Amino acid sequence: MSSQQPTVLVIGGSGRTGQSVIDGLLESGQYNIAALTRPSSASKPAVNALRVRGVEIRIGDCTADPPAKLAEHLQGIDVLLSAINTESTLEQKPIFKAAVVAGVKRIIPCDFETPGAKGVRDVHDMKLEVREYIQKLTAESGGRSAYTFIDIGWVYYTSDDKPVLLTDVHHIGPWAARIVGDPRTVSQYVIVWEDELTLRDSREIAEAASGEAQALRERRVTLDKHTLLKRMVEGKVQYAETKECAPLAAWWISEYIFSVHFLGENSLENAKKLGALDAKQLYPNIVQTPFKEYVKKFYVQGAA
Repeated sequence: MSSQQPTVLVIGGSGRTGQSVIDGLLESGQYNIAALTRPSSASKPAVNALRVRGVEIRIGDCTADPPAKLAEHLQGIDVLLSAINTESTLEQKPIFKAAVVAGVKRIIPCDFETPGAKGVRDVHDMKLEVREYIQKLTAESGGRSAYTFIDIGWVYYTSDDKPVLLTDVHHIGPWAARIVGDPRTVSQYVIVWEDELTLRDSREIAEAASGEAQALRERRVTLDKHTLLKRMVEGKVQYAETKECAPLAAWWISEYIFSVHFLGENSLENAKKLGALDAKQLYPNIVQTPFKEYVKKFYVQGAA
């Protein structure tokens, strides 16, 4: 590792978002990169692949280790970036507190989702709670630590008239690499997006690219607002009773569909109302993938 470059510690570096982030950081050539990995995952192929690429692997559990151990994980770290799984959102708090104590210069929690207001989605509310916690910690740090919050809209996995921000999941890394080192994003919220389309427009583009438009139209199921809200409530109640994954997914996914496609929260206009800086304006030279180009690749290669 170069002693002249800032060191970024990524939590969740072997997951899909985390891998994209590390890819972008490595490709930039501007950072030393470390990944915090649970002991049980230390020898997994995805982690070994990171080692081969020059990523320093630090063994630990940010959701369970005591403060002294968290401090060890954070030694020499300039930027802490989390790409942890959603279920562990609130469990990020201890390592963020440890990061401020250790003097980590910038803290980036696991957001990477759609923008929106408090009180609509339980998952988003947890992420907003973490943001407020970080803001309080950094405000009390006397300027030693700062934060950046990053949302990316609806990733290309892929009423229908609401504009929807979209980002190729493989491009999260290059955007993050630029944001992490940019003084303009210190203590700011940034919205990353590569296209903005209504569901109707994106559906028509995908159908045309598939070569099976008629067959897809015949299989289409329309989900009305009442049915969606019913699914949301039932999923939440069932998860409280069973703690099983299926009702949890029904609950959380329904909330996101309601936010994105009925309330229209995942729009550039709404993100800016919430105070977001526009990543496209900050980094106009980053290569982007319009949705039309993405679906062409998707139907030729399949979703990678």
